[in-house]
Amino acid sequence: MKYITLLILSLIFTLACTAVQAKDEGLYFGASVGSASIEQSGSDADLGDFDFNENDFAWKLFGGYQFSGLLAIEAGYVDLGSPSDSRASVDPYGLDVFAVAGIPLGPVRVFGKLGGIYWDADLEYIGKNISNDGLDLAAGIGLEFELGSIAVRGEVEYFDILDQTWMYTVGATITF
Repeated sequence: MKYITLLILSLIFTLACTAVQAKDEGLYFGASVGSASIEQSGSDADLGDFDFNENDFAWKLFGGYQFSGLLAIEAGYVDLGSPSDSRASVDPYGLDVFAVAGIPLGPVRVFGKLGGIYWDADLEYIGKNISNDGLDLAAGIGLEFELGSIAVRGEVEYFDILDQTWMYTVGATITF
């Protein structure tokens, strides 16, 4: 039984080392499109009680450096659309920076990322304009399918903007 366990662990280690080497390293750029879901609720002296939960088209441009198959650093610009309802509209966008950790499994790579976002949001509620900005937490998970230096990726990102903001995107990257 010990030999079978040792053989299986050796095989997994060998495959993992080969997969780590398969990821293209270097500078990469990409773009993604999708949807953003923005939630905000609360009470304000000027506005009264409010509740906002809407979706809109979102996109981002990003770039980074892949140090190995396991680790990268990434930065980008995100436009979270302009969701609105009958009483309110919000126009958030931001600049984000992430540390990205991934596990390449052949041509597929699963990754997670953690970082921050500097954001700005202009909110209009019943004719009153409010501008808000901040530096907050950002995190995400994704899956990437690599075809040489080109990759197709899908990801879900969380931004601590307003109460909470989620972004769901599909995009592509090219590594140089």
